[in-house]
Amino acid sequence: MMTQKFHEPFSPAILETEVTKRFVKIVNDVSDDVLSSEEKSKKWDWSNQLVGKVSKEVLIPLTSEEDKQYLLKTVKQGCLDYLLHMIKKGRNNPWTRMNSENWNKEPTLDNIHLDHSWVVSQYAGEFNPFHHHNGDFSGGIYLKVPEGMNDEWEEDLQDHYPAKGLIEFAYGETQSFRCDNLKFKPEVGKFLVFPAWLKHLVYPFSVEGERRMMSFNATIVGQGEPPTKSYK
Repeated sequence: MMTQKFHEPFSPAILETEVTKRFVKIVNDVSDDVLSSEEKSKKWDWSNQLVGKVSKEVLIPLTSEEDKQYLLKTVKQGCLDYLLHMIKKGRNNPWTRMNSENWNKEPTLDNIHLDHSWVVSQYAGEFNPFHHHNGDFSGGIYLKVPEGMNDEWEEDLQDHYPAKGLIEFAYGETQSFRCDNLKFKPEVGKFLVFPAWLKHLVYPFSVEGERRMMSFNATIVGQGEPPTKSYK
């Protein structure tokens, strides 16, 4: 059983959980193959759909149906766990609105569809500016973290606003007695799920090495709706 923690410093929650070593290896093996080839990197390039100021952002061309289904189930489960938590908390959500005449019906994995997934390969000086995603859910899974980043964080802690290489979420305005931002350190296997509309950014770092993350967008669909064909 993977550990789960829901962070709720402001109204929208962020789910922090983890994936298996198998998940990380599958995505890294495919990513290594694509990112190491200029030809494949161009073929699977996804950067024109994104805002990141990073070296490469590519789709994930899985050839093994078994691996594809394993990754798909893992990501969908994270989204479903998030949705069930929101329903339990009585939060406004697409599923409840979609089933207003049958409000006690619980969603299943079949009601979560992955729209797109891609890998962000980030190096020193690169960053992702404030942005949001499409769909109902978005998320990210850390696949690689530069070896020297822990030392950089220790040094950054001496600063008034440590942030190098971190992802930061922001919501609302700065006011007394409230929190308007939340940051997470990248750790291999860490899995974050959040509302697609929640704005976030990724700060640059200065050490050598690659910070690699798999990102995705997912949508809640009703019973009988066809699955998306955009998943790669």
